[in-house]
Amino acid sequence: MKPWEEISKINLKKEEKYVRLFLKLISQIQKNKFPIKTGEIKEKDHYIITEHRMNSIIINIIPFELYTLFKKLQKQAFHQFLGFTILAGKYNDKDVRASCFGVKCAKLIKSIFR
Repeated sequence: MKPWEEISKINLKKEEKYVRLFLKLISQIQKNKFPIKTGEIKEKDHYIITEHRMNSIIINIIPFELYTLFKKLQKQAFHQFLGFTILAGKYNDKDVRASCFGVKCAKLIKSIFR
């Protein structure tokens, strides 16, 4: 199965929790309260991975169960976004985008406009 097909088959548990984390991340970025530093932060049940991609800084929330798939896609599709991203701010004249890997785009969009 190709990685993009794997993404389409994801049925993430605790999706609402990750939506809340996504909204919190956007708020922190907008208030300049999230440290912009390339790398990985391991949390209780997810990673926060900050990377440079497509001339932007992308801050990704990655549930533990999707980490391997995310890392595989990072290598295979370096010149593409790996899912829904939203422009949340600027840092050193670069766009800062937030992403929540594995959560359906429609859910993330709806959460922003609630």
